Amino acid sequence: MMFDVQQFRRQFPYFAQAEAVVYFDNAATSLKPQCLIDATVAFYQSAGSVHRSQYDAKQTALFEQARTRVKRLIHAESERAVIWTSGTTQAINTVANGLIPHLRPDDEIIISEADHHANFVTWHEIGKKCGAKIQVLPISDQWLIDENALIKALNPRTKLVALNFVSNVTGTEQPVAHLIRLIRQSSQALILVDAAQAISHIKIDLQALDADYLAFSAHKIYGPNGIGILTGKPTALELLQPLQYGGKMVAFASKQEIRFADLPYRLEAGTPNIAGVIGFNAVLEWLQQWDFEAAERHAVALAEQAKVRLKKYPNCHLFASPAPSSVVSFVFDRIACSDLATLLAEQQIALRTGVHCAMPYLTRLGVPATLRLSFAPYNTFEELEQFFRALDKALDLLA
Repeated sequence: MMFDVQQFRRQFPYFAQAEAVVYFDNAATSLKPQCLIDATVAFYQSAGSVHRSQYDAKQTALFEQARTRVKRLIHAESERAVIWTSGTTQAINTVANGLIPHLRPDDEIIISEADHHANFVTWHEIGKKCGAKIQVLPISDQWLIDENALIKALNPRTKLVALNFVSNVTGTEQPVAHLIRLIRQSSQALILVDAAQAISHIKIDLQALDADYLAFSAHKIYGPNGIGILTGKPTALELLQPLQYGGKMVAFASKQEIRFADLPYRLEAGTPNIAGVIGFNAVLEWLQQWDFEAAERHAVALAEQAKVRLKKYPNCHLFASPAPSSVVSFVFDRIACSDLATLLAEQQIALRTGVHCAMPYLTRLGVPATLRLSFAPYNTFEELEQFFRALDKALDLLA
């Protein structure tokens, strides 16, 4: 099935602005479609809250409808297992801090060099609090988690394994389903999957994946900033001590006793980001009209062409998944990434430079920083041509 790039692109008011630049930083955050803006404005024009009184029934229905749409998006077990957070980072922290009562000194937590700081740093800090040992798995020259090292690291003391699904640095997809099967064969450890980069590129079936916890952010998939999802097995979510207290997460409170509400509310203290949830609900409904696989093929085709052309520069080094993906990181010999990014920005090209909140990954790559192109279905081959014209001009200036 053909993907109509221009029709998809017209859904995003960003491109109608005179000051719009070529936007190739989609791994950081995606642009926002008109449906999100309309739903957000409609909420702020209302007098509604949610779960407060009879007058807010319409807003409450939309708010809870969003859980159902997320459940369908990732094939979660139930709406009870869809927890609203502020993003992937808070979702991971909710799991990490929630498991502190279950962790003992000398317990072990496994992470890897592939992890974003949201995973890597969080578990290191939890290890300090609990006295748990952190084991960091290496990644191969193909940027894949070393499964032999994983098997060797697993033992009866292993309490949790945190896995990165897709790298925001190289676009490498880890064989998460295979790794989870290996873990289940020899360990009772809980498994958390960071799906922040995967959610917009891979159709996730949470029940088939068999992860205990999965986290992602709405803004990676055309949704609002400030909304994230923690999901997983209800039995695993029920293990978590709430990170915050108050509001509707309380089922009963007296001088003598406090009881928490059932999932999902026991992990959702305080006034939620109602506009964000309702806006994301509109985005998920809108996404149903588009062919997910065809859209992804277009984004990947852009990245593959970028790889082919970048390889022609004799002083350019690529850091990209051997398998097709929509992300390409690269550096040029003797040229600072920040200098090149500045000259590209002056020519209206937006891409990312730096460590991408993944310093251990960059250390493994052996570079202090990279430039990163990350593509979305609304990007075009004409924009890619603009990038290479700007790149050639920038390289001439820096020469």
